[in-house]
Amino acid sequence: MTATTEVKQPNFLMMKRVWIAIALPIVIFCFLGIQGLVQLAIVWVFASIMLLMFAYKKFRIKKWNASTRDHFGEQDGMWSHEFGSTSMKLDQHRGLIHLREENKQKTYPFSAVKEWRYNLSTTRQRTGLDRELDRTHDFRESGFYIAVDDVQYPEWRVMFFPQKGDFNSQEGIRDTEMQLKRWMHVFNKVMNKK
Repeated sequence: MTATTEVKQPNFLMMKRVWIAIALPIVIFCFLGIQGLVQLAIVWVFASIMLLMFAYKKFRIKKWNASTRDHFGEQDGMWSHEFGSTSMKLDQHRGLIHLREENKQKTYPFSAVKEWRYNLSTTRQRTGLDRELDRTHDFRESGFYIAVDDVQYPEWRVMFFPQKGDFNSQEGIRDTEMQLKRWMHVFNKVMNKK
C-alpha cells in the first residue's frame, strides 16, 4: 500500500476570529449607527486587533501542521518525509538515501548509514519570556537524526512538527512522537533489508 499524507492548507480569511473581527464594527454600526461606532472606536478597534493577532497565531500553527509531506511507499519502495528546510528520501530499490538540511543536501548508499535516532524535547513549565525561549530551544533540538559515514557531515537532522496541535501541547507532543516512531519503524524495516 502506498500512502501519502498531506494536511489541508488553512485559509486565514476563513478563520472564525477573523470573521468576528470584521463583524464587530458592522454589528456596532447596525445597532448604534455611525455615532456609536465612533464613540466605541477604541473598544472595537482594540478587540478586533486582538482577535486578528490570535487568529494569525493559530493560522501559523495550522500552516505548520499542514507543511509536513510524508510518502510511505510499501509498493513502490520510495519513502520520504519533508518539513521546512529538511527532508529525507529513501529509495529502497536503488539502496540510496537523499538527505537535505538547510542549504546542504547529499545522497548516500544505505551502507553509509551508521545509525538513526530521534529526540523529542518537551517544554518545562515556565511563564513569560523564559517559556518562549524554551519553546524555541525544544523545537530546534527535536527531530530525526541520521548518522552517516561522512567526515564533512557526520549527522543530519530532519525536522518534524505535529500535524495536530501545537508543538508544546500534549496533543502536539504525542502526534510528533508518533510521527518519529513511525519513521523509526520505516528505517528499521528498510535499512535492515539492505
